[in-house]
Amino acid sequence: MPVALKDIPQSISVLTQQRMQDSNMLTMTDAMRQINGIRVLPGSTTNSNFYSRGYQMTTSVDSTPGAAGTLNTASFDLSMYDRIEVLRGSSGLLQGGGSPGGVVNQVTKKPGQDFSVNGAATLGSFQNYRADIDLTAPLNASRTLRFRTADLFQDNHYFYQYAHSRKWQAYGALEWDITPSTTVLVSHAAQQQDVIAPYYGLPITTARTLWYGSRDANPSQTWGYSNYMTQQTIASLTQTLRGDWKLTARGTFYDQSYNTLYNEPWTQIDAQTGTLQYRDAGIVAMRGTSSARSADIYANGSFHFLNRTHYALFGFNYNSYNQVSRYGNTLSDAVYNSVSLNNTNIVPRPPAGSISYQESPDGYGTRDNATQWGFYGQLRFEIVKNLSLILGGRVSRFSERMRSIAPAPTSSWKPEANIHGELTPYLGTVYQITPNISWYASYSSIFTPSVGVLSYHGGGLKPQRGNQVETGFKAEYFNGRLNISSALFRMENVNQPVQDPEHSQFYMTTGPIRRQGWEAQIDGTILPNLDISIGYTYLDTKVSNPKTSDFGGVFSPRHMFKSWIHYTVPRGRLRMLSLGVGLDANSTLRGSYPTTLQGGYMTLDGMIGYRMTPHIKLQLNATNLTNRFYYERASGVWQFNFPAAPRSFMATLRANY
Repeated sequence: MPVALKDIPQSISVLTQQRMQDSNMLTMTDAMRQINGIRVLPGSTTNSNFYSRGYQMTTSVDSTPGAAGTLNTASFDLSMYDRIEVLRGSSGLLQGGGSPGGVVNQVTKKPGQDFSVNGAATLGSFQNYRADIDLTAPLNASRTLRFRTADLFQDNHYFYQYAHSRKWQAYGALEWDITPSTTVLVSHAAQQQDVIAPYYGLPITTARTLWYGSRDANPSQTWGYSNYMTQQTIASLTQTLRGDWKLTARGTFYDQSYNTLYNEPWTQIDAQTGTLQYRDAGIVAMRGTSSARSADIYANGSFHFLNRTHYALFGFNYNSYNQVSRYGNTLSDAVYNSVSLNNTNIVPRPPAGSISYQESPDGYGTRDNATQWGFYGQLRFEIVKNLSLILGGRVSRFSERMRSIAPAPTSSWKPEANIHGELTPYLGTVYQITPNISWYASYSSIFTPSVGVLSYHGGGLKPQRGNQVETGFKAEYFNGRLNISSALFRMENVNQPVQDPEHSQFYMTTGPIRRQGWEAQIDGTILPNLDISIGYTYLDTKVSNPKTSDFGGVFSPRHMFKSWIHYTVPRGRLRMLSLGVGLDANSTLRGSYPTTLQGGYMTLDGMIGYRMTPHIKLQLNATNLTNRFYYERASGVWQFNFPAAPRSFMATLRANY
């Protein structure tokens, strides 16, 4: 709905294209690290999970919800997105089944009315080479037919040894105004990423502590690989109706295939010698596909009642998710003792023919299918002058079924979830204290069905259910260029999935959890040529059942502070110079055990840019300037413990016309 940020009764952050360029963000992981209240948990060389207020977030593309959150194993590059919108807290009204953490909405680039082209060449630490181009142009004299493309190629190594990635991405969008009131948009994105020696983090030590011997260690070998092909097609139609009413229909088609091979350590790291054991029995060989189909149709506009203007939104959306996973059987039983963590590449590739995807009694392969659809609506009433009441709700239907496939013996379909008529209510109110300042309060709820074989003992997990109450103040100045907000929130949830510390590929659920806290942020232009983004989040977590471990600190620390200040010299000899500095501070992070703690830390980033001509800019970005050694994630036994990157630099030459 066309509503200002200060009039939405929940916490929202928007990451603009300019902010992405100033910090030289290249991936979704880069972007989410900069957003207030968000914690990034790396999952592998190619993807990360995002958490807000202690819960994983759901993703959507152009406001169309995905099937079940961040399920992809190789994320699209940031170059195809115009901006990133983040709503923190429960969002079941529009999403249906989702996550209490909120929604990350990725807004794709759309064609413009005028011709323009932007390109960048990047050279960075760890042999990071990249080139990208973004072009938009009208295709006819009346400019009713427009095209845009955003393409890139990247070849890079990493701060951890052996790993090497090569990636290309192509994105194109065609927009056509069929009539003055009817617009059709079709876009397609394709990305191929091939990784040598994929990285899934470090094991813990035999003393159940994090490893601080060397952060460039990689348990994988150069014969290991992960190859991903990802494609996404979006088609939408927007029809202007009577008055300001609009009807929008959108469909999204997502497909990813992958092929992975690596040897996971068989033991933890010896705390004294820094060695571990490998076995061919620990080889992980995976092939599979993930596909999602989503559709959303909705109408929104205003109406008049009792001499006041009110707003309404009505819609229906559908999404399905189908996943095929095949794990190869290892026929070799070789054992490699006393392998140094700093020289894991000595572990040889398994003999030819020792990995089999043929059906066997001990084989493992699954096909999982989940479907959800629901009707939703929201009414925004202006009860009295300056006071609005927002009422909304959604009724959802969710089902999931699963079967075993080769290499496992083929089985019949087995129902895993069957949820009928799940009601997700929403209630909010906004009071305009002044034209620039508003007070708000809201109640929102969510349910999160599990998708896939998540439990070590087989089958899915119990649906996660929760609700949130939130209240706060928002302010908007300079026609929306500066936004200030503060919020108090309380969330209650049951059956939250957390990583099974003993079985890193699977999950378990916690008991009832209560999380509450407050946050504040300021984003935008406070003075001419001075942009800031400052945010603080406090989170207190309590598990109601004393028999259940408290995993809260794994997902979000008690204190988070993020800031970015960017200044452009307006005049004088240095008038083409721009400077930026960012500070990120976190309190203690919990791991899987009380002994796997990452203490509080602070990092410093910076940038300096010089506009050589009105169309050419040279920029140097630096991250972790103090070279702090800390763990960005500590949540596993055999893997998923990720040291953060050391000090690094990236130079970018950017041109536009």
